[in-house]
Amino acid sequence: MKIHISVKPEVLFQLGPVAVTNSMFTMFIVMGLLLLVFGLIAKNAKPVPGKAQGIFELIAEFLLDLVEGTGGKKIGRQVFPLVGAIFIFIAFANYTGILPGVGTIYIKKAPEAGVVHEGEAVPAEGEGAALELASLGQDTIVTAPITAGGEAAAEGHEEEHLPLFRPPNADINMTLAMAVLTFTLVQVAGIKAHGVGGRLKHMADPVFLFPIEVIGEFSRIISLSARLFGNVFAGEVLLGVIYAMVGALKIAVLPLFLPVVFIGLELLFGTIQALVFALLTLIYITLASASHSDHGHEEAHDVAHHPKAPGAHASAGAGD
Repeated sequence: MKIHISVKPEVLFQLGPVAVTNSMFTMFIVMGLLLLVFGLIAKNAKPVPGKAQGIFELIAEFLLDLVEGTGGKKIGRQVFPLVGAIFIFIAFANYTGILPGVGTIYIKKAPEAGVVHEGEAVPAEGEGAALELASLGQDTIVTAPITAGGEAAAEGHEEEHLPLFRPPNADINMTLAMAVLTFTLVQVAGIKAHGVGGRLKHMADPVFLFPIEVIGEFSRIISLSARLFGNVFAGEVLLGVIYAMVGALKIAVLPLFLPVVFIGLELLFGTIQALVFALLTLIYITLASASHSDHGHEEAHDVAHHPKAPGAHASAGAGD
């Protein structure tokens, strides 16, 4: 079994100036299925939920409790749609790496054009003549050489086999785009809560920490994108190596049971990485939106209303 490992996503086809890669193609499929499935669940929602609606409500309740427990009820309710969407998309995008056909279904790509340098002979008609020549300075690009049998072939280039599907988060461009989105929303949330001047003052408290705060804000883009990409890509490489090893051993039991362990680990790690990305997004937005007075007000409110909080009864008695 041949292992195909490539950090760079492979281009399947062009849509005008846009190069559609296998990771982008898989991303569109995941987005379409999520919109279709969850849209149907929401459309057919009933007071007594069925299995699908029950699973959806369980996920939503878990995420809602998580964001309210981390960011407070006010901020948590505001960012819940964003955090929930990030978690669900990343989790299901990570799960695509274990589906049959992902990384194993290939398409054939025509060989790339060759280059004939000045002074080199171009094959004659019937022996490999070029279908089209474009002169570019001192070199000539051979775009589609034709053999004597009439079939297109490029001398020295073999036909490429590219995987049709690739997990979206195994592409650094995908994780980088989500990290930039998170960074932008954090700044928007901070400016919305404090204004431009208040946001800058919030970052410059004390003043000498402002450069460190700026560096820290931008470093989040690298940490978020690299963490998610590294874990997902490493998982794909690990699964590929395991599949190749058990295939080479040719022992009936190993190909059946050994990959199951690593598939289970990939499911676990995919969920954890989605949760980490969503939680960090929530924490960054909460820190940018909240102020010291907000924290103090929430703590005082909790002490006054929590029945087991120290001093709660004393303050209530003093009020009476």
